[in-house]
Amino acid sequence: MDFPFYTQQMTQENWQLEQFLSLADGEYWTMRSCGIASLRMVLDGFGKNVERHGPMIEKGVAAGAYKPGVGWIHWGLAKMAAEYGIHGEALREKTVEDLKQELDNGHPCIISIAPYFLGGKPRVDGEGVYGKSGHLIPVFGYETEDGKLKAFLVHHPSAFTERNKPEWWVPMEDFLASFSGNFIRFSTEAFSEEDK
Repeated sequence: MDFPFYTQQMTQENWQLEQFLSLADGEYWTMRSCGIASLRMVLDGFGKNVERHGPMIEKGVAAGAYKPGVGWIHWGLAKMAAEYGIHGEALREKTVEDLKQELDNGHPCIISIAPYFLGGKPRVDGEGVYGKSGHLIPVFGYETEDGKLKAFLVHHPSAFTERNKPEWWVPMEDFLASFSGNFIRFSTEAFSEEDK
């Protein structure tokens, strides 16, 4: 599948194209729209015609997929995908091997990670270290070497220009330090009971 890349960064140059009501509205969502940017990438990868950033955010907020102070809710994004004929399911406490299996089954995923794969590293605000969550990104592939996982292929949307990274091969060391074990899997077909 061919997955486009979308940024979550809204600027003077793109807020109108992304159909926000104002530049201020776009700027407000710049730091809060990783879930929608990721969902748009996955749905477009499935060939679905999806709205621009602003209308998709409005739709998600109206559906209860966004919780202020928390962010985008996994089950809410999965439910939004159903409106486009794509099945989504939120999974918790999974491993990288589980994630690999989903990709083997043809299920692109949106994963919960530390921003920019900085898990375990000092926070820029000086408030401790980055944990294993706080940001949502899509993952589409992986690489192995001698039967062992070597890297995952992701699109990393960001509010910051230098951190927008399409087709980023993330080494396992950084991936493991930042992956929460929670993700949403997507498919054109319903998930069976045996598949849960």
